[in-house]
Amino acid sequence: MNQTILVPTDFSNNSLIAACYGIELARKMKARVHLFHAYTSFTSAFQSPLANETDEQRAKIGAEKGLAEFIEKLGKHADVQLTSGTAKNNLLDAINQYIREDDVRLVVMGVYGASGTRKDLLGNNTYDVAKDVSRPLLIVPEHTNSFKLKNVVFFTDYQQGDVKSLTNFNTLFGDIHPSCTLVHIHEGKDVPTAEDLRKLEQWKEVLEKQSPLKSLSTKMAHVPENVEAVNEILDKLKADMTVITLIDARGFFKKLLHKSLARAIVLNPQTPVLLTSEDTE
Repeated sequence: MNQTILVPTDFSNNSLIAACYGIELARKMKARVHLFHAYTSFTSAFQSPLANETDEQRAKIGAEKGLAEFIEKLGKHADVQLTSGTAKNNLLDAINQYIREDDVRLVVMGVYGASGTRKDLLGNNTYDVAKDVSRPLLIVPEHTNSFKLKNVVFFTDYQQGDVKSLTNFNTLFGDIHPSCTLVHIHEGKDVPTAEDLRKLEQWKEVLEKQSPLKSLSTKMAHVPENVEAVNEILDKLKADMTVITLIDARGFFKKLLHKSLARAIVLNPQTPVLLTSEDTE
């Protein structure tokens, strides 16, 4: 059990759901879970060094107390190795620091999900983490009941980064053998041509040759490229997980980013969302 699933927490209910999800994953992956809370303390040039030190100590004690109470809510999981800690740092730097020090295979974070209206510190940071973390990031919405992985939807815009996404997905979940559908959104008034459909099938063949994941199915969706259409596709395909490649070149995620839809999907996901990028290790 050398591999680690890293689960940041802000002690909210959605991070509790994500932690439970991460523990279920660890059980299937034979990995361990490390829970941590990143905190900052107030310091001021107008305070004495002693006052600043007192504030820092108070912040540390509060973080440790909150983490202990959070772990108590999780209950006992004798079959999963669970470690925990606090870090005086911003969230992204704390995550990357832990990645440098341990064999982290996956980062799991919680957000409120498609039906949520509230905002929280961890959820507001999720988007920034998604762009800059060097490991696959799994975003778990608060409405997730438990781990289930029968049907996976992978949105593609024919970018080479898709190979890494599928390779990472297979490394994490290949032993579960879920059904995976490759979806391309075809915008515009004109219906997809035979050439459009052929291009998707050819891309499927490329991905099956260059990645370990086989037996992909395909779907050409002639819908507007917006979050409502994305969610309708996920509903129709009964998706348990969404996979998206974060890329610098023009592509699905980049176009969503341009339309401010990527942020909506990351912060209000319909299903758990696995994000990888060209820099993901």
